[in-house]
Amino acid sequence: MRELRIALLGAGTVGGGLIELIQNRAQALQARTGTEIKITAVADRSHRKKAFLQNQSFDVSDDAISVIERDDVDVVVELIGGLEPAREWVLHALKKGKHVVTANKALLANHGKEIFAQAAEVGREIGFEAAVAGALPVVRNLRRVWVGSDMHEMFGILNGTCNFIITRMQKEDMAYEDALKIAQEKGFAEADPAFDVSGRDAAQKLAILSTLAFDHLVQESDIRVEGITELSPLDHAMAMRMGKVIRLLAVAKKKSDGYHLRVHPALISSKHLLASVEEENNALFTDDPYSGPTMIVGRGAGAFPTASAVLSDIAAIARNPEGQPEIWVSGSQSMQCASDASYRFYLRFRTLDRAGVLAAISKVLADHEISIATMHQEEGPEPVDVVIVTHGARESKLASALDIINAMEIIRAPTVALRLEEPGQG
Repeated sequence: MRELRIALLGAGTVGGGLIELIQNRAQALQARTGTEIKITAVADRSHRKKAFLQNQSFDVSDDAISVIERDDVDVVVELIGGLEPAREWVLHALKKGKHVVTANKALLANHGKEIFAQAAEVGREIGFEAAVAGALPVVRNLRRVWVGSDMHEMFGILNGTCNFIITRMQKEDMAYEDALKIAQEKGFAEADPAFDVSGRDAAQKLAILSTLAFDHLVQESDIRVEGITELSPLDHAMAMRMGKVIRLLAVAKKKSDGYHLRVHPALISSKHLLASVEEENNALFTDDPYSGPTMIVGRGAGAFPTASAVLSDIAAIARNPEGQPEIWVSGSQSMQCASDASYRFYLRFRTLDRAGVLAAISKVLADHEISIATMHQEEGPEPVDVVIVTHGARESKLASALDIINAMEIIRAPTVALRLEEPGQG
């Protein structure tokens, strides 16, 4: 019986889940891959504090380099996260002729070019299904199932923390801070949620997906990112009045002026498939002229969903350990990204309730060639909320207009600007 021997770097939540999965599913894995998959060694700097690492059949160490260099290791699984020393260890493993599997989205979103080039040079596999959307099988689908596609658009709900918070705000008329607290209590949000709620987590995942979909190297810095912290219950109520819902979308579009890459909260039709993706779930909606619209939805995080995705990459290597490695990126050039785009915008101004307020705001918008489609003012004590929905306008024009409006004495808080998206409409 063939063997595939694993070295695990990092035995945290996901690493512990992977160990349990490999041990509990050993017979099924062997039957399905024709290979005995076993863990040979684990490197974890705090291994002495982890009871589940004691009295195991594999060796445990705090020296990752020595574990990588072992002769009885075929695949190195990197689950420590972050940029360094993960980058150093992954490159070292590839140079030593080991296959690599990683769940590290930050690593690939910032150093993917170097890592993919090294894997291609040595003819080793680099698996990263777990880096994007947990158990959702989106990475290999982009390179295998949709291999003949000419992808024009992708829309993802790629962060379960944000989707949980947004769902609670929408359904229970809840303030952002209260929804965040519940997410933290349920374990869906970190004590410091900034990385998630700022949109950066989703941006790193979008960088990986865009690289695969468009065959150009994309980095996190190529993506325009906006978070969800300024959303209010009124925004959700107004969206529902318009027959829409708000979601934090990761958007990638191929246009004549370049690729449009964005992570931002947006209003979408309440009848769209993505509107039904709620709570901590993730989804990826794609559209191309050949296969048409497709959506994958499921749990995007957690020990076992992520560990399952890691294991799927290990199983793929087990079936063909010495075969031709996957060609993840056929192009070597960076993507030409468009810095400006046209959208309809939802704008919420917090203003003093004075005569001439609406006229002043309207004039600035008109001066920047931004046409108003609808307008609504909430009643109540000052300050009051004024909501305007525009016709199509350039992002750059709106930014210039809001710089002027936000500096006005009548404005009492930064303006909230949300895009209206129409996934699947070209």
